[in-house]
Amino acid sequence: MEFARRGWHGCLSVLAAIALLSMSVRASADNSGDGSKAADATATSAALIGEYRHSTVTTSGKVRRSVATIAPRGAGLAVAWEEDEGNLFGGIGVSLDGIVGAAYTEALNGAFRGSGVLAYRISGGTLDGVRLPYDSAKGELIEETLEGSPALEGRYAIVHSRDATGESYHSGYVDIVRDGDTYQMTWYTPARSYDGVGLRIGDVLVAGYARGFAPSVVAYCADQGLLTGIVTYGHSGTIGADSLTRASGGSAGTARETSARCRGAIEKWNPTLKWR
Repeated sequence: MEFARRGWHGCLSVLAAIALLSMSVRASADNSGDGSKAADATATSAALIGEYRHSTVTTSGKVRRSVATIAPRGAGLAVAWEEDEGNLFGGIGVSLDGIVGAAYTEALNGAFRGSGVLAYRISGGTLDGVRLPYDSAKGELIEETLEGSPALEGRYAIVHSRDATGESYHSGYVDIVRDGDTYQMTWYTPARSYDGVGLRIGDVLVAGYARGFAPSVVAYCADQGLLTGIVTYGHSGTIGADSLTRASGGSAGTARETSARCRGAIEKWNPTLKWR
């Protein structure tokens, strides 16, 4: 994360209460036809609760480090980042098929400033997954399906969007434009509603969105106790390497290196990535 210094004072417990990240890990999509997408997306989220050491490489090549604290929130999890320099950040996220994604901002006034985050499973021209709106009081997920080009670019119709009660949530379409290894996105529901950006790992597209700007987005492939991924900053069109390593609550089972499965899923769709 390419962070600006603020010199804030605060504690992780306060930030964790206001910064949101949903992280649940699924090893494969073998059972994706059983039950709801929302239930699948939150099946093992409790395994990720704890404290992590965070490391990221900025586009200029500088390594930044922080502590991330992950706690439960509704259907997902809450996360707080505090940089070693003292800067605070928070965001919200979801996971699908072992890929974890979060949208985040600096925690100005103690809150994430974006509107939401989502994860879609890519199957030809169908994008099928879950959305977590920031204003969801109980942290409930929206199940959503888009239809469009198999090229992951162009206009996609929102053909299904339902909340936890079965009520319609969104209608309209989403425009996607490829920019480097990122996917610039605009939602029309039905008028222009949100701007955002997405990242792809394997067959999952993670995106964050907001009104009038694109929040920063990070996407991880999950091994046990180790999340390895990529990050992009708003509409920059560039990506950097990012990782979370469990520091407490079961660290003995933490993978020491990124698995071949995760490394391959990241590298296939992000050829510009420079690993540390």
